[in-house]
Amino acid sequence: MNSNLIIYLVFPISFLNYRVFSCAATTSTTTPTTSTDCTTCTQGQITFQQASGTIQINTSGIFGTDSNGCLTLTATCTADAGYYAFMQFNVNQGGPAENSNMGRTINAPLSCINGNWVYTSGGVSRIVTSVSCNQAPDAG
Repeated sequence: MNSNLIIYLVFPISFLNYRVFSCAATTSTTTPTTSTDCTTCTQGQITFQQASGTIQINTSGIFGTDSNGCLTLTATCTADAGYYAFMQFNVNQGGPAENSNMGRTINAPLSCINGNWVYTSGGVSRIVTSVSCNQAPDAG
């Protein structure tokens, strides 16, 4: 394509009387960059604790990496035999959808997003800084 033609199309007609200098075509290459926002979370950003005033049950986290190289965390609560577990986030914000299973063990997947541990369910995400667990007798 003629470079003078491009300039005539871009500039108003009143500029046609001016001298136009051609420029050499250049190319640019873009080097893809990998975001580290999903690799910057640390174990110290989240605490695992017992809910106050409840029976002590196993509360833990299993840290890993997904197929994209992003950090993951599976928050886990395991109740005693004959009980079901209940998990709660950030002291009083309720727990994961996985609580509805009313099982002895609750596993909630968290992902490292923008440097924060995040739980997502039903299209809603929340940053999680603490996980607490308690248990209740199995009614069944």
